[in-house]
This record gives sequence, C-alpha cells and structure tokens, in this order.
Amino acid sequence: MLFLSSTRPLLRQRLQNVQNRPSHWELLFVSDGSTDASSRFIEAWASEDPSVKLVVLTRNFGHQNAVSAGLVFASGDCVGIMDADLQDEPEVLLDMYRTLRSDNVDIVYAVRTARRDTRLRRFFYFLFYRLYVYLADIPAQADSGDFCVMSRRAVRVLLSLPEKLRFVRGLRAWTGLPSKPFPISRPARAAGRPQYSLRKLARLAFSGLTSFSTRPLRLGFICGTLLCLGALIGALTYLGIALFTDIHLTAPGFSTLVIALLFSNGLVFLYLGVLGEYIGQMFMEVKARPSFIVERTINIETTQGFDERD
Repeated sequence: MLFLSSTRPLLRQRLQNVQNRPSHWELLFVSDGSTDASSRFIEAWASEDPSVKLVVLTRNFGHQNAVSAGLVFASGDCVGIMDADLQDEPEVLLDMYRTLRSDNVDIVYAVRTARRDTRLRRFFYFLFYRLYVYLADIPAQADSGDFCVMSRRAVRVLLSLPEKLRFVRGLRAWTGLPSKPFPISRPARAAGRPQYSLRKLARLAFSGLTSFSTRPLRLGFICGTLLCLGALIGALTYLGIALFTDIHLTAPGFSTLVIALLFSNGLVFLYLGVLGEYIGQMFMEVKARPSFIVERTINIETTQGFDERD
C-alpha cells in the first residue's frame, strides 16, 4: 500500500471495519522509501495487532516494485492490492473478494468507469489505455489499474515471472488466468496531491507499452516503407513527365524541401527513440538486479532482504 500521512487514521478505521468481517485476514503494508512517520504509525499498529504486517524497503524502488514486494511477502489464500490514499476503497476490496469466491475465478480487477481527477490527468489516462489496448500483443482491459484481488495460484504465477521491470496489470493479463472485471467509480483522494506525477505516469506508460508490444517497432518499418514508396513514386512521376512530355517543371521550392526533410528526419529520430526504449528495457533486464531490497519487516517470519520470486 502507498501511504499518505493525512489519511492514516481514516485508513486504519476503514481497514479495520473490512478486516473484522471475514476471518483470517492480514494487512500487509509496504513502505516504499517513505520519509514521513508512516512506518512508525504502522509499527505501532502492528504492535497491537499481529495481523498487521509491514515491509520497509531501503529506498523508493517505484510503485510497481513495491507491489511486487507485497506479493512476495503476502501469505493468504487470496491477495488484494490497493493504494492507501483511499481512492482504492477497502470496502470494494471485500466485494471483489466475494466475487472471486462466488465466480470461481483467479483474478477480479477493478475497471474505473469514472474517475475524479483533473481534466489533464483524465485525458492522459484515456490516451494511454486506448493506446495500450490497441498496441498490446495480449488481450488488455482499458481503465484497469493494480486494484484487484487474486488467488494464491495467480500470485504464484506472477512471482514466477523473471521480469525486473514489472508492469503488474500487464503481467496479470498476460497470465491468461480466469479473470473478471469489477466496475467501480473511483472517488477523489481523501487528502493531498497525487504522488504520481505526469512524468512518472509517462514512464510507466512507456514501460507498459514496450513490455507487452512489438508493434511500435513495426510502425517505424511501415512509416519508413511508405516514405520510400512515396519518394520513389514522386521521382518516377517527375522523370516520366520530363522525358515524355513537353511540360517544363520547375524545381520544388526551398520551403517544401525543408518541410519534407524535417518530417522525414523527425520520423527517423522518433523511431530511434522507440528503439532506445526497447534497448533500455533490455539493458535493465540483463543486469538482473533485484527489483527491491528489504530493510526490515514487522510481524513477518522471514527476514530476507532480497527479491525471492523464485
């Protein structure tokens, strides 16, 4: 869970209300390099309730790696993933759990039918998910985040995957396990500003697109082919007119030439950027560094400090 200091008391109250309904639930928090008093708050809570557990990472490893850390240390037959800013509502988590049990599926994931964000953020979310659904090589669901409930089988499959740069919602869809969408209307944040800046969202979007699609590479090939064909047709047309007609063609203007060169060079550099993104992904993967390092744990038996997905 990502944590926000101003929502701590309300989050605890709402989680306890959910926790008291089913039996044998545990609450596992992941502190992803938190610099406020959130970890101390959870430690105090955990000292009162052994079902409250905490994993503290050595630094901020990013949202997706923090989610992966939670999956490594979660021990339940079913595992729910949510952020702690209360945009992912704990009460909905229980409804998704019941759906998973009643429908006998491995994954129930939230699909946001409405979200209360700024227009700019809503636009970028809309654009990303439509591009992702169109370009992905796997069946993908638009407007689905990491908020979900999974069976132990689904968790084991996710943890067995070797990726270091993890896009959890994409990996979840890639497994092909029986899944069901759960429509929700996402509320506004209980307090504070979003921790995910547009820059971080863009980085996550590029990671998701390049992890699950090779179509951007094909788009570069298609654009290059079309430009070459257009240039060839234009050259043959110009040559035919010059050789077989009495029409005297003047050379194209300088502005036209500059525009054509800028356009073609822009496509080349755009494609080089796409290639660079894929090469960067490969570079990060082949180093095989752990996705996260654990500094300490609370109320958890194991004390290892490294990713142990195997």
